[in-house]
Amino acid sequence: MATTEAVTQTTTWPSPRSGAPAGTGTGIGTGTGTGAKGGADAKTGTATGGYQPVPVWFFAFEGLIGASYDIVKSDPHGWIVIVVAVAVNVVLARTVLRGRLKMAKAILRGRKTRKLAVGLIALRVGVHFVLGLVGVEATSPAAHVAFALLMCATTVALLAFDQKIMLRALNADS
Repeated sequence: MATTEAVTQTTTWPSPRSGAPAGTGTGIGTGTGTGAKGGADAKTGTATGGYQPVPVWFFAFEGLIGASYDIVKSDPHGWIVIVVAVAVNVVLARTVLRGRLKMAKAILRGRKTRKLAVGLIALRVGVHFVLGLVGVEATSPAAHVAFALLMCATTVALLAFDQKIMLRALNADS
């Protein structure tokens, strides 16, 4: 079945009161079609079970924390950016993303996430070591900004991938 056919296919559900057909729907947003508990949203492909995915843009805060060393080294007032980002992170986590804290906690407690954190630290140290062997050091503000962008992008990509894997595992278990 083609992708366009899957989205336009309609399903008839029985009425909860009379047992007669109640009408048709597209199935979008209902989590139907997987046979597993929770399932996935047909429109977005995201999990509809007990764990709601954390938006990828939220991982930018964690990426910023991963890049904090280089941000502080690139500008003397860089620590202000870090403090503001931490404050915004806390406010968003406690208000807008309150329902998604369960998924965020599951990600942060995961063994893979700890491996990612250690891997990011090893990447940071390893790149500086390799640059030292070559004879190039990252001492300019531009070099620190480049490292900050690299660390932030890498952190966001790895956390988004880790969340995708974790959602599959958690939905398979439920």
